[in-house]
Amino acid sequence: MTVVMVMTVMSVMPAMTGCGGGVKKPKVYPATGTVTLGGKPLADATVSFVPSVGAPSDGRSDAAGKFTIMTNGKPGAALGQNKVTVSKFSGAAPTMPAAPTPDDMKKMYEKKKKGDREKGDVPEKYGRPDTSGLSAEVTTDGSKNVYTFELQD
Repeated sequence: MTVVMVMTVMSVMPAMTGCGGGVKKPKVYPATGTVTLGGKPLADATVSFVPSVGAPSDGRSDAAGKFTIMTNGKPGAALGQNKVTVSKFSGAAPTMPAAPTPDDMKKMYEKKKKGDREKGDVPEKYGRPDTSGLSAEVTTDGSKNVYTFELQD
């Protein structure tokens, strides 16, 4: 490689990598709320907002059932209509290995195929966006993005 080629490559590299790798993070808007089950605050539940496009956002409820939705470590959710799910598991939460092997994936697939699932503390229907019946319209006005989800046993 000639000196000119090396110099050219070296001068182009910083522009190619840039700050943040060129990945644009979606704009999010504050979203908070309360979740109850059978009229009582639901603590330690995961509340997820699932937009029609993009990745879901989620938050964990506290002892009073209050939650704050987070996206990529930043408070807020995607603008627009979101389906909402709520789940809670006693004891150790279901986990996926950090670097699942093909054998791990096969075991998880077989377990799912047989219908084996962890039983949660919340009725199963609330854990899926297509069956929860819950939704949230996130607006640019964060003061309006306060939701109450009252789950029934």
